[in-house]
Amino acid sequence: MEHVRAELRRSGGFAGLTSRVLADSATMSPADAVRFVQLVAKTDLSRLDRPAARSHGADLMHYELTVERGGERWHGTVSDPDIPAELRPLLQFLTHYSPGATP
Repeated sequence: MEHVRAELRRSGGFAGLTSRVLADSATMSPADAVRFVQLVAKTDLSRLDRPAARSHGADLMHYELTVERGGERWHGTVSDPDIPAELRPLLQFLTHYSPGATP
């Protein structure tokens, strides 16, 4: 299976909290690793390389994402409500991913 790593920093929301998720397909449960690799493969990560206009609003969520796959690295920031539809499933997976969780 392909090796994929990602770091997601999420900030904003009603409480204005910041969270960080590190995900590595090599250390995930097999089911999570398969899902993670599939989500990354389906996503046009080149969109992350383009500067995005940051929407303003006290309760909007902002996502800073870095993905490493196959020797390539992408990094970018997206914000609600302007998140590309194809990126949402990956962001949702990473937002809810818990390294210590059992399947």
